Amino acid sequence: MKANSCPELQNGSRTSLQNTPRIVLLLTATLLLLAIIPLYLFPLLATSLAWRSLSFSSSSSSSSSSSSDMVRESIAGLGVAQHSCDIFRGEWVPNPNAPYYTNESCWAIHEHQNCIKFGRPDTGFMKWRWKPTHCELPVFNPAQFLELVRGKSLAFVGDSVGRNQMQSLICLLLRVSCPSPVFVFMRFGVSLS
Repeated sequence: MKANSCPELQNGSRTSLQNTPRIVLLLTATLLLLAIIPLYLFPLLATSLAWRSLSFSSSSSSSSSSSSDMVRESIAGLGVAQHSCDIFRGEWVPNPNAPYYTNESCWAIHEHQNCIKFGRPDTGFMKWRWKPTHCELPVFNPAQFLELVRGKSLAFVGDSVGRNQMQSLICLLLRVSCPSPVFVFMRFGVSLS
């Protein structure tokens, strides 16, 4: 009896071992498919979100023009070209007008973050800007930005990278308005938290 029960167990384990490559292949194909699908869908999603963010809300628009006309007008008002612009392909080019702020000129940068004070001897790294390959990025206009976010709240969520981005934005906005200590730009009705 023992001889009969052992071959059954061996046959059963052989069957599961024979199915293992199929299962691994199926799981690999599934994971690969799930990884590739977002690559094809993301450009569509990004374009959709960009158009949505530039369009006016229906409550603020009382004209009879179509929403696509309003989007074109808002893009033209921003000084952005209406053709496709891939900001991820390009190069760093010298910018003689930089920097727009320094550690000494902006109070939002804390003393312990002052890389010039703590050992960085050069300032050449601050005199560069990113230029996409087939388009121009306009210089950041703080007054225009504050007009775009008038009456809204802006939150930076995350770690020290988010904090650094908020500090940099505050330094850029200080060129047109002085915020209260809680980062509320009263003239434009914008608060940062």
